Amino acid sequence: MSNKKGLKEISLLQGLTDKQLADIEAVGEYRMYQEGEHLFNEGDEGTHVYCLVSGKVELVVAVGDTSEQVPVHVASDGSVFGEFILFEERPRSATARAVKSAYVFAITGESLKAVFAVDPQAGHLVMTNLCSTLVGRMRKTTASLKASLMW
Repeated sequence: MSNKKGLKEISLLQGLTDKQLADIEAVGEYRMYQEGEHLFNEGDEGTHVYCLVSGKVELVVAVGDTSEQVPVHVASDGSVFGEFILFEERPRSATARAVKSAYVFAITGESLKAVFAVDPQAGHLVMTNLCSTLVGRMRKTTASLKASLMW
């Protein structure tokens, strides 16, 4: 099922041409997750980058050796998560679960890198978008840490 209009709204893919989006869409897949369903679990082998077309996904981390999980991020329409796979092959650092039905576009890091090898301009734009996303998250984390230290 094609949804290029939805892909244009994904922060990671903004600015790509219709052809570039079609090339990426051709090697990924759309998936639907129901409320409460896990997309992946902390410690799983990471393989896919997830682009949230619609819905809401909460990312949580385990606290120490307990079963308690703490939310670290809530992804909403247009968000990307699981993107660390583009940089390193390590186990997932968080669990992702749908808190509202979630429609995602999932693509393996390997497939995305293959598209970039053929179209370096697309790779450059996607990585620039990704850097902006990661810097925004770092700023938010720094502000939260600063606020917690100043109470």
